[in-house]
Amino acid sequence: MSLLAVPIIAVVALVLSVLCFVVVFISSIRHKAQISMLVSQYQAQELVINNLQRVNEQLQLDVDKLLRQDEQITIENRQVSKQLEHRIKTVQTQINNQQEVISQLQTDQGDDKFYTRAIKLAKKGADIEEIVTECELPYAEVEMLISVYQKKTPS
Repeated sequence: MSLLAVPIIAVVALVLSVLCFVVVFISSIRHKAQISMLVSQYQAQELVINNLQRVNEQLQLDVDKLLRQDEQITIENRQVSKQLEHRIKTVQTQINNQQEVISQLQTDQGDDKFYTRAIKLAKKGADIEEIVTECELPYAEVEMLISVYQKKTPS
């Protein structure tokens, strides 16, 4: 080998070494930039996660509060329902009692309505046959009603 070949090899080796160093240096600068970008993304994600955790905690507190309110309202509704059921039973009892009274009055006044109708007919001047037919009263009673309630016309 010639004397010139050794320095050329050394120069080529040196140039290759410098090129490798430059490539590694540039590559490390890129990686540092990527690492820096990833770190900032990581920090931003940490902030988002922390905010979401705070929001989640607040939402959980709100849910717990709503559940307590719902439980309280449910208890109040049960109490109101029991009171209403009691009132309904009381009113139903009163209605039943009033229906019994009405039924008793209707039974007691069953005959009276026939007499009331007969008296009205007699006052209007109906004859005995008409009153007996409509009111289903005995002939003698109708005669008496007519004599008492029918207006007498002067002859």
